Amino acid sequence: MSVEYHRGDWVRPKGHAFIYLRNSLDHEDVWATYVVVLPITVDLSKYVPPFLMNQMGEMDAQDLSAFAFPPAPEQVPGYDALEQMAEMRDDDILYIGTHNPSDVTGAMGRVSEVVQAYSEEYTKITGSSTTGGETQGDEADEETGGLAVSDVLYGLMSDSDKLSELSKLIGRLRFAVDGSDDRLISETESEIGLVANHLPQSHNISQLVEAVKSNDSRSAELAEVYLQRSYHLVQEDYAKLTAIEGRIKELESGAGKGD
Repeated sequence: MSVEYHRGDWVRPKGHAFIYLRNSLDHEDVWATYVVVLPITVDLSKYVPPFLMNQMGEMDAQDLSAFAFPPAPEQVPGYDALEQMAEMRDDDILYIGTHNPSDVTGAMGRVSEVVQAYSEEYTKITGSSTTGGETQGDEADEETGGLAVSDVLYGLMSDSDKLSELSKLIGRLRFAVDGSDDRLISETESEIGLVANHLPQSHNISQLVEAVKSNDSRSAELAEVYLQRSYHLVQEDYAKLTAIEGRIKELESGAGKGD
């Protein structure tokens, strides 16, 4: 099967790419999916929402190193739109020819082959880069790659799943703050920022983070009610939302005055 790089370089794959095909009956009709090669070994069942795990079939999540989602290409507005998204995200673009949109099984098989080949090339690069020992630059690249994967996964989650991840990250941030672990604080804040990018600004995630990091006597409760507020927003429970916002105002007005 022919694979053409329309953005990126086969000998240095980025580890995240759009795979696209054109309708065999209408060349302007473009169908695409997105492939991610995980930069570290991870049990995805801990983090990926159930609907995504179901798409992975009977594969062992611990053995999974690369996947395409959606499993079969979906129709997109056109190549120009695809290229614009890839430019913004610095993604590779792989063209794998034409297909009949009604042949979903055939398209899935072709995508699977490309994912395997793309993953193998990416593994060659990452394997060779760590042979001589890690440098500070290697660590920075790994961290950036990990955040890129997280960003993709958060984009696939429901708002409820995002809040579940946010709750875990807030717990980690509290631990880091209590232990004065600056590196863990920075890493966790970066991860929280990714989640925040996929939630409406009305959730006020930055204020939640500041409350967690604050030494004020009321900050712990303030952080907790900020998190509760996000859950009420997602659940559209406006009665409880009104009450929790009243409590937030009380805590904010009393901040710094002691108990």
